[in-house]
Amino acid sequence: MSKNKSTSNVMRQIDENLRRVYEQSQSDEVPDRFKELLDRLKAQDQKAGPTE
Repeated sequence: MSKNKSTSNVMRQIDENLRRVYEQSQSDEVPDRFKELLDRLKAQDQKAGPTE
């Protein structure tokens, strides 16, 4: 029974840590470098025109 309880505690800690990391990543802003890269890719796509 002690093993099940310690496994349960470990699983609970893992769950809490994963939730914390996920919530933190949701509040982080996208770095400017990535935004610039995305803008350049969008501009390239617009120059290429529709692909049909």
